[in-house]
Amino acid sequence: MNCKLPLVACLLTAFSASSWSLNIVLTNDDSYATDNVQVAFEKLKAAGHDVILSAPCLGQSGKGGSINFLAGVNIESVATDQYCVGDKDTSLASEDFVSGTPVMAALYGIDILAKAKWGGYPDLVVSGPNEGNNLGYITNNSGTIGAANMAIARNIPTIAISADSEDEVTANLVVDVLINVIDELMAQQKEGEALLPNFTGLNINTPEDMANNKGIQFTNVGWNTNGLDATFTQDLSTDPVALNYVAQKILQGAPQLSLEQALAYAASTFTAKENLSGISASITPIIVDENPDSEGVALKQDYITISTIDGSIQATKAKVALTHLKLNALVN
Repeated sequence: MNCKLPLVACLLTAFSASSWSLNIVLTNDDSYATDNVQVAFEKLKAAGHDVILSAPCLGQSGKGGSINFLAGVNIESVATDQYCVGDKDTSLASEDFVSGTPVMAALYGIDILAKAKWGGYPDLVVSGPNEGNNLGYITNNSGTIGAANMAIARNIPTIAISADSEDEVTANLVVDVLINVIDELMAQQKEGEALLPNFTGLNINTPEDMANNKGIQFTNVGWNTNGLDATFTQDLSTDPVALNYVAQKILQGAPQLSLEQALAYAASTFTAKENLSGISASITPIIVDENPDSEGVALKQDYITISTIDGSIQATKAKVALTHLKLNALVN
């Protein structure tokens, strides 16, 4: 030990450094370049953790657990301890283009990068912060949760975290929540134990108005998506959700435009394409879930929600028993 402090101080410093730092693989589904994930990378490192970022090269939102099997995929080092998975050149022919999905990026971090740097699995996988919340049944389609579930399946403690917005100011507030949760898990960690029980993760969602949030509430995933119910629409050029979404993106790049101009331009981007049918979202909830324990309900009330997940789609014991009763005549 090369330390110029008194021996006791040196020992305490060494103990603190080893006890209060984690090896973390950070991933997401919106690409390595988002403010959210870059803020998380820097702040986790500033908190003393050793962090590897392994994320898709391009946005892969909504890809769930998608994997491109047995297809060679591009790996690019984009900065120190930061890597992106997948082709960036979208002009490539479809047979040559291979997307780096969130699950693939997470696995690259877990199977390759972590083992090369730390000699084994990370202490924690963080998926996010996502640009947009992941709530209720729609988490089945979430790339953020897809990556988290793969890490959970490897029995690695995992935190999926999502933000309502994607600006840098909110990102800092959201990452502060993440670090506080990690600090508390570490404070409660007993010697020889992992941060979370076996095959367990957390799904954390944060409200839009983070500066005035009402604090943390423990929730269940539930069904409530807080308004994001995917629906198929015949004509995206007349769909209000699709038009407003594209218009807001246009206004971010061209704030001098009026909303009416942005909406008109958004409509023209759809009508310029041959196919107008596609997935949008309903304005009113399709699945009504008003259970106060559902994360979508609590988030709408401006709470930060923490739901415990385990990467499994196994039904509850009560549902299993009822279906067994209905099908019991088929069992020998």
